[in-house]
Order: sequence, then C-alpha cells, then structure tokens
Amino acid sequence: MCLRMDLFFYGTLMDLDVLARVLGRPVAPGILQVATLSGWRRVRAAGEAYPILLADPAGMVEGRLASGLSAEDVARLDRYEGDSYERVEISVSAGGKPRAVQIYRPRAHVQADPKPWDFAAWVATEKAGFLSTHPFPG
Repeated sequence: MCLRMDLFFYGTLMDLDVLARVLGRPVAPGILQVATLSGWRRVRAAGEAYPILLADPAGMVEGRLASGLSAEDVARLDRYEGDSYERVEISVSAGGKPRAVQIYRPRAHVQADPKPWDFAAWVATEKAGFLSTHPFPG
C-alpha cells in the first residue's frame, strides 16, 4: 500500500518552481489548490526571505493544498524544511469544506519579523535570488 499525504503550503512552496526543485521532478499546475487556514497569520522569518506562521485567533492565511504526495515527496519536503520546522496535523478549508492536512510549523526557536509576508511580492522581488542561493535536497 502506498501512503499518500496532503500538505498545506503557505510560503515559498506555493511556487511551482520551488516545489519542483524540492521534489526533484516537474510539478503539474493542477497539483495545488487554494485553501485557507484560520487562526494564524503569516509573517517573515527574521532575516529570511520566507514566512512563518504565528497563532492569531483573528488571522487567516491563504495558501495552497497539495494532495496525494508520496512518501518520497514528503521525505524530500522534510529535508528541505529541516530541524527548524515540525510537521503537524491541522484543519484547513479547501473548496468550502474542512480538510485534515499537515503543515510545517516553525519550532519555538525560529524568530519572527513582525512584517507580513506576501507571496506575490516575494515572486516579483525575491524569488530569483532565492532559487539561485537556497539549498535544495538531493
């Protein structure tokens, strides 16, 4: 039996180029669907180009739901996220329905910058540098 997993991405992994590099294979655009996570807000990680989540009862984060990821996909994602994140189960809304998924939540030692992180702004101004300098798992 081949275990498949659903993950919610809220940062750089929403980008198909980044996701393809991490997974080590091309990614079809339809693999990601819009989903929202309530009770959290997205801010920059201190000194970094990527975001982290902070608990916020009034917050809502729009991200992307990747369904049916293989065990090898998840292993590559775990290596990419490293020791600064833990994979935990959470509920998101996708297509108007709640879905139990997993996210990469920052561990306590990861510091936040209070500035919000915006995906479109990251794509326009930081993506190229991120792709050329960020290590990706092999």
